[in-house]
Amino acid sequence: MKPNAYGEITSYQLLDFVVGLSALTRGSTLEKLQWTFNLYDINGDGCISREEMCEIIMAVYSLMGRFAEPSVDEASAREHSERVFQRLDKNKDGVVTFDEFVDTCVKDENMMKSLTLLDTIL
Repeated sequence: MKPNAYGEITSYQLLDFVVGLSALTRGSTLEKLQWTFNLYDINGDGCISREEMCEIIMAVYSLMGRFAEPSVDEASAREHSERVFQRLDKNKDGVVTFDEFVDTCVKDENMMKSLTLLDTIL
């Protein structure tokens, strides 16, 4: 959440955060995948581009910073991004659609395990 010019979080931003948190912790698999897809679809055009994928993966690596073992440099992050993108872009048209994203993720045992780790009992 990015504060406004006055350093405040708007009620819309807070609501959006709470809805996203709810989807991640209590939502169905499809809702969790939709939230994740939307995270990567930075411009909201319904597709994930190679650049969007790289930007998010680089941001995640940046957040991990010096605590990542082994530490990850920019070149490694870009390579990881490209491998993930190639795997998701089933029809090799240069973008990942939501259908491609879901199709790949539901067939990936590790991805499904990761999504269940987010489940909570509240």
